This record gives sequence, structure tokens and C-alpha cells, in this order.
Amino acid sequence: MRNLKIQVLLIFTILFFVGITFTECRKKYPVESAAIDSLASKNRKAREYLRIDLITIEARKKEMNGQIAVLKSLDNLEAEGDEFLLNFNKYKGIAKIYTRFIENYDVIYNRVSFNEKQLSDLKNSLVDNKINGSDFKQALGKINDGVIDNLANAETFGNKIFQLEPDYQKLSAFYTPMVDALAKKYPKLDSLYSQNFK
Repeated sequence: MRNLKIQVLLIFTILFFVGITFTECRKKYPVESAAIDSLASKNRKAREYLRIDLITIEARKKEMNGQIAVLKSLDNLEAEGDEFLLNFNKYKGIAKIYTRFIENYDVIYNRVSFNEKQLSDLKNSLVDNKINGSDFKQALGKINDGVIDNLANAETFGNKIFQLEPDYQKLSAFYTPMVDALAKKYPKLDSLYSQNFK
């Protein structure tokens, strides 16, 4: 219990001194500080676009991959009709986008953390007078490019997931009973589903 109190006190002390540093920076360098704060706000927005339950998206991607493999194995998909084929192509597209989101999530998330550290380091260098005006502008420009680029990626992937979610729900409800019935009827399809559940 004593160690917990010491840790809490230590955290509040650090936060207090960080707050003083940032307040001092705003007073001493208002224009530069505002530029850093603006980028920090954009960086936080990128993190918000990534507030998606990755475990759920991963499970859905696996489910779709398994179902798509089973449906692709059917001899005559065209016999199911135009609406079936249109929805099937849409379902495959959703699976690809979910896969891309999962593949890019760590990269985008790590860049958000990297940008946070760079902005904090730049602000500290400013407060400690360790950087001159031209070096500050150059560093800020470089960080700006990284933050803007990463924000665009986070927004693209995050918004796509939110936009596709209703379609996923509808199509999953349509294909799940169909694939379950096929897997019960043909055991080899159940095995195919399991192999592609990745």
C-alpha cells in the first residue's frame, strides 16, 4: 500500500513539472507553442480514428475468410442469381478492407506514439533553449508532415470500418446460415472453412 502511495505521488509530481514546463513554454514562446499544440491535437485525432475493437475486427475477418472459401468452392455460383453475386463481391471487398485495417493498425498506432514523443521533445527543446528558430521550423515541418500523413491514413482506415460495419452485419447475417448448412451437409466444406479461418 505504501509503494502504491509513493507511485501515485511520483506520477503527480511528474505531471506537475510537465504542466509547469508546458505553461512556461506557452508564455515564453506563444507562436511556437501554439503550432506544437495544433499538431498534438491532430495527432490525438489520429488516435481517435483507431479506437476500434481490433479483436472484433480480427474475428470478423477470419469468419468472412472461412465463409468466402466455402462459397467459392461451390460449382455454380452464377446459379444463385445476380443479387447473390453482387453481395458476394461486396462481402469479399469488406473482408479485404478489414484485412488491410488489421495489417496497417500497428504501423499507424506506432506512428501516433512516435509523433507524440517528437512533439514533446520539441517542446522541451524549446523551453530549455536547446533549439534555434530555423532548426525549430525545420523540425516542426518534418513532424508536421508525419502527423498529417498519419492522420490521413488513420482517418481513411478508421472511417472505412465504420462505414462498412452495417453492410458487414447484413451480409454476415445472410451468409452465415447458408455456410453453416453447407458445412453440415458436406463435411469437407467444414474442413475448408476451418483451413481458411485466418
